Amino acid sequence: MKKKIQIPHIFVILAAIALFFSVLTWIMPAGAYDRIADAATGRSIVDPNSFHYLEKTPVSPIQFISSYTAGFENAAGMIFMTLVVGGTFGIINGSGIIPAALAAVLRKFRKRQEMAIPFLILVLGLFESFMGAPELCMIFLPMILPLILELGFDTMTALAIVICGNCVGYSTGMGNPFTTIIGQKICQLPLYSGMWFRAVCFGIFYLITVWYILRYAKKVKKMPVSSLTYEADLERRKSKMGLDMETKLSRKGKIACVYIAICFFFNIFGVVRLGWDIAQMTGLFLVMSVGTGILAGYTLTKTCQVFMGGAKDILQGALVMCFARTIAVIMTNSNTLDVFVYVIAKLAGAFPPALAIIGIFLAAMLINFPINSGSGQMTATMPLMSPLADILHVSKQGAVLATQFGDGWSNTMYPTNASYMATIAVAKVDWIDWLRFQFPLHAIWTVVSILILIAVQMIGLGPF
Repeated sequence: MKKKIQIPHIFVILAAIALFFSVLTWIMPAGAYDRIADAATGRSIVDPNSFHYLEKTPVSPIQFISSYTAGFENAAGMIFMTLVVGGTFGIINGSGIIPAALAAVLRKFRKRQEMAIPFLILVLGLFESFMGAPELCMIFLPMILPLILELGFDTMTALAIVICGNCVGYSTGMGNPFTTIIGQKICQLPLYSGMWFRAVCFGIFYLITVWYILRYAKKVKKMPVSSLTYEADLERRKSKMGLDMETKLSRKGKIACVYIAICFFFNIFGVVRLGWDIAQMTGLFLVMSVGTGILAGYTLTKTCQVFMGGAKDILQGALVMCFARTIAVIMTNSNTLDVFVYVIAKLAGAFPPALAIIGIFLAAMLINFPINSGSGQMTATMPLMSPLADILHVSKQGAVLATQFGDGWSNTMYPTNASYMATIAVAKVDWIDWLRFQFPLHAIWTVVSILILIAVQMIGLGPF
């Protein structure tokens, strides 16, 4: 009998990558850019003309094992937000709102089951296009997973809906405050300019993503053993109760639902119009959790107990965030991160003028491995890409879009992306199996992005 290859746990994979980069710090030269305060964004950005080499500062064994604590500190705000949001959705689920919402979707798509997939991708994509919070993926997954299994699909389909739907919205970023808006501020572009073109891009990538996921889902529906998560789903279906199509909201549940909707819209308004970051979003989710518990009829003690149960369900995903962030910490502390950025920016500038925008796209894709934060990449690279765009006769709007594409699509593949890796961990799907599913779609996204960016170069997408 052929023995099945055992894929290492995600913590093992991330630790091995961190160890590799630690060893690399003994080989690579060290260097750094100077940082300056930017009045437009209020953030610390790179001075593009300030790169200089430094004396090597390799990571010692003690520094390596200490970097995990630093990784946790680096991702603390994001980790706390995901735990708070997990607890909040635990209360929402316990109050019967999520089961009732899923039952309504199930009734709506009972006869045309596959149509639930484009509907969910559209909702998640539009939400992310203006919210810019991929951290919420690991919360959305447990919500829709029972529905997708009930409709006869598999866990990989649910995972793809959440991550790919999120990625389409994040990458095209019609109003993403953490990529589009920061990039436009650094380049001194009018805020939200070029939204019509980003909306067209959203439509193109949405249709491609729906086609790809539907194709896989229909195959699984027709032949369940072809599922990449077949064995795990057999266990899930045994342990989970099916959705009751007749589940409906109580009067208290309806009042709580209105309250939740108000909080969600105010959160989006705060992010898009008031410049909120993770701290403010987290605070509003705490307000949402307490209010929902009270409106649902819970005592404060019961609200806290249900909240803790929801937070516990996504604890593994939160720890994955810590491990993923450790890699960036190692490169930053060893002064090799800026060397990586410097070399990639030089390679981007080597492209011929007609294809210069493709160089910016590929550079952003490579830089996204160590700098997996969208806002972090924009503040680190756009001060470099903006003058580079002038030299290569690429519009600033095109440079921002190329950086968004390079950052966004690669997020679904890189193990350093904390949010998506945490979501994969919550789904209990092997990262290698996810790569087998996702790589062809990533290749299609990349080719289409290149074609779109060539068109951007030709039309000189503006205003400048």
